[in-house]
Amino acid sequence: MHIESRKVDRITISLPHGTAFAADELSTKLKISRSEIYTVAMERFLAEQRRESLQAIAAEMAEEYRTDHNLTCLTALDGEEFA
Repeated sequence: MHIESRKVDRITISLPHGTAFAADELSTKLKISRSEIYTVAMERFLAEQRRESLQAIAAEMAEEYRTDHNLTCLTALDGEEFA
């Protein structure tokens, strides 16, 4: 789990003691820095948020597709042969 060289921003965060302690233990066990632990965790959290946002948008679009006749009026042509 090596973080590639890239520009970084230094930030200060506050964590519950138990969370910080668990991250320190994991850092030691995996032989990676705490920064890598927190970077991976934040990247996964952000990816999850993007995925949830896209799922909500897709659900909204699906509902609109089901209820808007203008979007479905040509579906009767689906599967027809075109010359």
